[in-house]
Amino acid sequence: MKNYLVAAALVGALAAGGAQAQTIYSNDFDGNVVTGSGVTVTSANASGTGTALSGSWNAAGWDGTFLQNASISPITVTEFSFSGLGAHSGISLGGVLGFLQSWDSSNGGPYTPDFLEILIDGTLAARFTANNASGTNTAAAGGNIIAFHDQTDSNLAYSDTLIDFTGSPWATFAHTGSSLTIAFRAAGSGWQGGTDESWGLDSFKVTAVPEPASWAMMIGGFGLAGAAIRRRRSKLALA
Repeated sequence: MKNYLVAAALVGALAAGGAQAQTIYSNDFDGNVVTGSGVTVTSANASGTGTALSGSWNAAGWDGTFLQNASISPITVTEFSFSGLGAHSGISLGGVLGFLQSWDSSNGGPYTPDFLEILIDGTLAARFTANNASGTNTAAAGGNIIAFHDQTDSNLAYSDTLIDFTGSPWATFAHTGSSLTIAFRAAGSGWQGGTDESWGLDSFKVTAVPEPASWAMMIGGFGLAGAAIRRRRSKLALA
């Protein structure tokens, strides 16, 4: 019975683990990078960095150095491409976005609108804006605002806004392919870039949920093992 209970407990643990995502890629831009087994990662325009100031947001993942893009014209898109993904049924994205310096929202002036867009495999998935300098709109795209008009980077000319997009409705989606591309781009006719406005990314994480069939087969295998243990115990009891 003890062996069966151990097997049953392991099945339960695996079933619970099946709901947990497996890391494809994580990067805190402080030199701590994790890449999933068999996964290849290539990036474009992901080398610029900024320095985070200390605040309550540090506990939420905006700390140390962060990826920063302040491109002007043409606006350079920061892109992460992944290949060699194993069997999975969905993807979840997480991270903290920084809207830095003089963002003019979608209704400010005269340099408006300013947007940050996230594209998944080339399709627009989310659009953000912030009103650090002008306008009245801050669009978090379902994310959590962890700093609002605070000083979060070394440029003190304007205040900043930080949004944790982990758990946003758009950030978890069905996906089964072996490749994936996540792109971040500034947009809007008011975008100025340079030292006037930029955006940042920290604690970026891409995770995958295993295929349900894979977990069902694994759990089923342990179930058969448990049944075999019970039969063997019964035979020994009758001998």
